[in-house]
Amino acid sequence: MKIFYLLILSLVTHLAQSQETYYTPSEKTLEFIKDFKKWNDYAYNLSLEKSDNDEQIELEYKKIIYKFCKENKIHQGISFGSHSTHSPEFEKITKAIVKKESAIIKTKFVDPSNSFRNANYEYHFVKIENKWFLEEVYLVDKDGKYEGL
Repeated sequence: MKIFYLLILSLVTHLAQSQETYYTPSEKTLEFIKDFKKWNDYAYNLSLEKSDNDEQIELEYKKIIYKFCKENKIHQGISFGSHSTHSPEFEKITKAIVKKESAIIKTKFVDPSNSFRNANYEYHFVKIENKWFLEEVYLVDKDGKYEGL
């Protein structure tokens, strides 16, 4: 009977590990965009309150970093506003370059009501032990690439 339970446990563990590798860099990019938009809106609304909420806003941002990045990722200073720089409504994948251990997902953010907010991004991923990790998000313009994570 113990062998049966061990077999079931190993199958469940294997299934859980398989589920982690299911997400492609493109899927992770779309998930990041969705999570970032939620965080931006939360942070902006919280910042409108009179009390000091910087710690809570930072903590919520770190949850996104921990979800998508390697454990030791050091992020840029946080930035949020009344309009999120990432939004599933306005940002779409334009190209996916996936290699064995790395990937670059290119997106274009197009706000039909404000062309000033149009932007190109690159999401850089690395694959470690069959799991994709977001290394950096770059804002890309004619002058270069700028870290944005």
